[in-house]
Amino acid sequence: MVNIFGIVIFLRMGWIVGTAGIAHAVLLLIICTALALITVFSAIGICDRCRIEAGGIYSLISHVLGGQIGGAVGLLYAFGQAVATGLVAVGFGESMARLFNTESSGAIKLISITTLILLSGINAAGVRWVIRLQLVLLAFLALALFDFILGAFFTYDPEDGVGKFSSERFSINSAPHYEGANCSNFGHNTYTKDQSFFSVFGVFFANFLGVLAGVNMASDLKNPHKSIPLGELSAIGVSSTTCFIFILILGSIVDREFLLCNYMINERVSLTKVMFLTGLYISSLSSIIGSLLGTPRVIQGIAAEGIIPVLAPLSKGEGPNKNPVRAAMVLMGVAIVFALLGDLNQLAILSTMPFLITYGFVNYAYVSLAMSYDLKAVHEETKKAIRRKSYGSTVSVSEPAETPKSNTVLDDLFPERKAEDGDPSEIYSQPTSWYAIFSNRYISFVGAIVNLTILIFINPMFAMLHFMAFAMIYYYIGRAFPAVSQGVTLFSLTHMFKTVWSKAETLIETDKQGLIIDSGNIGYDVSTARLNEENPDYSTRKPYHHTKEVRDFD
Repeated sequence: MVNIFGIVIFLRMGWIVGTAGIAHAVLLLIICTALALITVFSAIGICDRCRIEAGGIYSLISHVLGGQIGGAVGLLYAFGQAVATGLVAVGFGESMARLFNTESSGAIKLISITTLILLSGINAAGVRWVIRLQLVLLAFLALALFDFILGAFFTYDPEDGVGKFSSERFSINSAPHYEGANCSNFGHNTYTKDQSFFSVFGVFFANFLGVLAGVNMASDLKNPHKSIPLGELSAIGVSSTTCFIFILILGSIVDREFLLCNYMINERVSLTKVMFLTGLYISSLSSIIGSLLGTPRVIQGIAAEGIIPVLAPLSKGEGPNKNPVRAAMVLMGVAIVFALLGDLNQLAILSTMPFLITYGFVNYAYVSLAMSYDLKAVHEETKKAIRRKSYGSTVSVSEPAETPKSNTVLDDLFPERKAEDGDPSEIYSQPTSWYAIFSNRYISFVGAIVNLTILIFINPMFAMLHFMAFAMIYYYIGRAFPAVSQGVTLFSLTHMFKTVWSKAETLIETDKQGLIIDSGNIGYDVSTARLNEENPDYSTRKPYHHTKEVRDFD
């Protein structure tokens, strides 16, 4: 949860409520939560039905859709995480600078860079220490939330726009206010720009960038099939509920002008102030640590595949867990660059776009996986239906034979034998679980379309740049590594559209193989020879055992 409960809640929730209004803010929350849940259920479905190795999101997508798509999406995801890390660092620097009564951009950037360097050193200590540290940070987040809720009932500060619960104020703040505002009258030398529903969505969605953190850490979990669903869904549920509480409280007790202009309005509402600021700092630090922990493993997984030669040095790890220190240093460098170049709102929108693309492909990967399982079953049943009955028997070959049980004792004594015998390319049936009903291919397909469509509405220019970057990386991988894995999927949207009105085409897209065509001018002779002698005991059998020999007599 520490990867989701982030800087947007602490520093931008007031601005979101003031700009979008309570009604639109709740709508934004519903859309963001729905998209996050659809993506999480798709990722869980893939993990349940495939053997996923280390590598996080890259391994997840490339295993299903192939290395070209997986590599392109993985790099965009890593880029988005780097920008998001810079975003959180800027938020931390902004809050610390306000603590010293300064809004200097130089001070904010200095604090941000120093924080990134220090936390990269902590991350190099290993996964165990980071996880222990985050468990402590989670307790401080709970205290900060409790401090904010208490302040909503007991804090009264009209000079900062904080009053008591008021239905009139709630009604005024319910409507959106996307026009810019002059904040000089409220002690801030800033002017807010005009916004739109989707530009605010770009900032709000930055609060849901860490929903796949558990998938990135799958190789470090003892029981990922149990831990990932429980952890991911619990984090989304708690974080969404927290956002809803913040929206209602801020819209009910704070005047709109202060919501728009004072980014630290949540701290003004809190009771003790100190506890809330501690939670703010803890949230920032934990988000940075989470990014430095999970994202380098994605980069390491891409580098280890060798599909992008320039990334080969990043495949090496340190320690028994192969901690990707080199990849973490690269991530930190990119985060520092964006921390120097952008402000918090710009970085939030820029970091949202790669994640929307990633979530869209995760959803499509589950659609393709589920369809491939069904197509494979249909293909097998079709082959069995047209196969002749086996010779010497009245039993159809389509009837399954009894499986040998000679190794069941050894399999019970050594369970790892079963795992080793599994085919990495095998697609399993959907397991029975309480969340299986939500891992639905049709819901995932809608989620994929919505993710990619919203991307265009947020910022068309940035969206086109991301699509172009994806296409360039995809093309480069195909040229630099032609033998890249094609994935386990048998389903293709383009093939489906080609064959939807044609019965002559096969349902499953297969590789086009070369054929040798006889021109008819080659002279040859064919003779048949029996492989076994006739026996009266098997006189009812047809003479299947024979061979043909082709000889060129030119």
